[in-house]
Amino acid sequence: MNKTYIVELTDDERSRLQEVVKKLKGASQKLKRANILLKTDAGWTDTRIAEVLDCRTKTVENVRQRFVELGFEIALHGKKRDEPQLEQLAKRHAALPSDG
Repeated sequence: MNKTYIVELTDDERSRLQEVVKKLKGASQKLKRANILLKTDAGWTDTRIAEVLDCRTKTVENVRQRFVELGFEIALHGKKRDEPQLEQLAKRHAALPSDG
């Protein structure tokens, strides 16, 4: 099967990812994304990456897709939410009509 989203890291991107992994710096999701990008760039298959990193192949595919479509930073750090979920829930709760 031909991959639609091909990851080709620049030397700078590769170096930054290696630093993240080496220093174990950042959230576990960030470390996992860094490892996915490095191993994808090295030519590993999605299945092998998923097995080694204990994640789903869909996760590997999603990271590759984000890298190609949205760029390095979003692929590494993930998308920022517009508003934290708890704040959204609090606003919805406040907007509900009160009983009484």
